[in-house]
Amino acid sequence: MAFQTWQVGLDIQNTQLCALAIQRRRGGWQLCRWWQQGLPQDTLRNGVLQSSPELQAALRMLQQQLPQRYSLRVGLPTQLVLQRSLALPTQRLQEPALERYVTSAAQRLFPVEPEALALDYRASEADSQLYITAARQAVIAQWLAPLQQSALRPRVFELTTHALALTAQAAGLADDAALLLCHDAQWLWYSRAGESVVGSASLDITAEDVAQRSFPYASTLYGCAPSDVVLPAAFSPFSPFRLFTYQQPPLPQQEAAFCIAAGLALRPEDC
Repeated sequence: MAFQTWQVGLDIQNTQLCALAIQRRRGGWQLCRWWQQGLPQDTLRNGVLQSSPELQAALRMLQQQLPQRYSLRVGLPTQLVLQRSLALPTQRLQEPALERYVTSAAQRLFPVEPEALALDYRASEADSQLYITAARQAVIAQWLAPLQQSALRPRVFELTTHALALTAQAAGLADDAALLLCHDAQWLWYSRAGESVVGSASLDITAEDVAQRSFPYASTLYGCAPSDVVLPAAFSPFSPFRLFTYQQPPLPQQEAAFCIAAGLALRPEDC
């Protein structure tokens, strides 16, 4: 057990860094450690990471406290990516043929030169669709640079909305439930009781409007927000730390800030 890999979720927000590390034990997940550090107001500009002495210091502190074996998953803002879907080919493709198929499709799906894009994709047998996510290589490089300068080795970048979905799924939320998160000056949500499973919206829209527009058929509502944001009474409080069977106090005062980091840490490894 001492040599088990830590799964680390790192969520860099505009004013703070939140991270936590977990490992699987018999009977559930163990919370190994958590980190929370303030950052400058302009750490993210339109979702693009801006390096700063404060960010580098926070990343170095994180790196120095990690064991030799870790799997680092980093949250990526949704506004940095383009997402499209297309039908799975009738002939079942294996790698690297599937990658070539995706690269070829990207040329017509995205208005950017294929060589300038970093592509990720997931095949869904349930609806026979291939879901493709594209981000500019230059943006990924800008996110990667301060991590590498701090000797951190990210295993994967994952969208914050998908990380929230992983948190909700790990909590065992029913299909007719919804989870609304106030995260970095925006709303993020997960619900199967709406047209879109995941989504985001500006805080200019009220929580009631988000619920009415995005998951009007959800019968159970959960909310996760900092203490200065008051959610309507219809939302039951949700804490991501409920997902960890083994904990050791003290725990952070603002548990809602770790909702994305929890989903990143819980993310299964890619095959």
